[in-house]
Amino acid sequence: MAYSTKTIAEGCYGKVYKEKYGDKWAALKRVPVERIKQYELERECKVYNNARHPNVVKLLGDPWKSDLKWNIPLEFIFGEDLETTIFKSQSSKIQLTPAVRATIITGMCEGLLHLHSKDIVHQDLKPDNIMVEHQSHRAVIIDLGLAKFFKNGLSSAANWGNEAYSAPEILRTGGVRDKRSDVWAMGKVIAELCARIRLPTQYLSADKIQETLKDHPYRIPVSRMVETNQLNRASMAEVISDIRRAASASQTDIKPRDFTVTQANEISQRRSPQPPAPQTVIRKPPVVNYRQDPPQMREMEKAVVSFTGMGLSSQMSGMSFSPFSISIPDSGKLIHKLYTEEEGSMQHKEIITSRGKVTKFESYEYTFKRS
Repeated sequence: MAYSTKTIAEGCYGKVYKEKYGDKWAALKRVPVERIKQYELERECKVYNNARHPNVVKLLGDPWKSDLKWNIPLEFIFGEDLETTIFKSQSSKIQLTPAVRATIITGMCEGLLHLHSKDIVHQDLKPDNIMVEHQSHRAVIIDLGLAKFFKNGLSSAANWGNEAYSAPEILRTGGVRDKRSDVWAMGKVIAELCARIRLPTQYLSADKIQETLKDHPYRIPVSRMVETNQLNRASMAEVISDIRRAASASQTDIKPRDFTVTQANEISQRRSPQPPAPQTVIRKPPVVNYRQDPPQMREMEKAVVSFTGMGLSSQMSGMSFSPFSISIPDSGKLIHKLYTEEEGSMQHKEIITSRGKVTKFESYEYTFKRS
């Protein structure tokens, strides 16, 4: 039994509500019975059942009829649509760093590749129909109400979709929407995500992408996806390797800078001819080499990095310090001190996390001079 809470979206046939469905939240699509025929509903459910993939929204159960409406329970994504992420930065809760952008692009391309492998054409790809999960940045293709099976020129549904993300052959001649037109639409979505601007549909071409995404990792694969001639256009299977390589290039480690730390006693030596009294010398090593999302935010004693969920402990365990091999909480503070008598040194390591993010990491080594 589902309990209504609030409207969250407007689907292609009816409204979508956030509702409790069993023990989990669902995006419950309610479609008036006069707007969808029985065979159309059956086709949509068959599409969902064939399209099971982490980057495609899931059908949670069989639809049911009540109050002259069909109720279709779908996976609820705790996030925002890509339209908000790209074009409404003030409302977005996602910091669109190169690594986050790469995660989104790879996810939605993997989802479309899976749909096409099942001979499913979405027909209505656009930023509004791609959700991004807030914590993991998982991209999820949604709203398969217009999706159809298409194989060997045979289509299971009418030719529907939006004009803003329609391939040239659709706008020029009213051609049939197929996998190649899906690829073109996805190429435009990626280009807008990279450039953070709306691109005019009628002027979009491979040359325009080369100009707009100059020196960008996604320039070459996206230009192949938006070829004006659909016969020259790459399929998702042909371009997915380039998409994955571009994602790796976007997350390439940047070597840490070496810092020369000037201590207070060194400054005193420069100002006074008298040598200072013996005191503890603090040696601060260079920042630990690890992966983080640009732009790098580094100081002499602190670095800000971003990990989420279960990946936090595993990512931190890859750093070159054994004290933090234990599980690291999403929010908290860990301090480790180790005194080595033979060397006369004290190691101090401190890490602070907040909501799945490492907000502070410090590492010191104190050496005690012996008289």
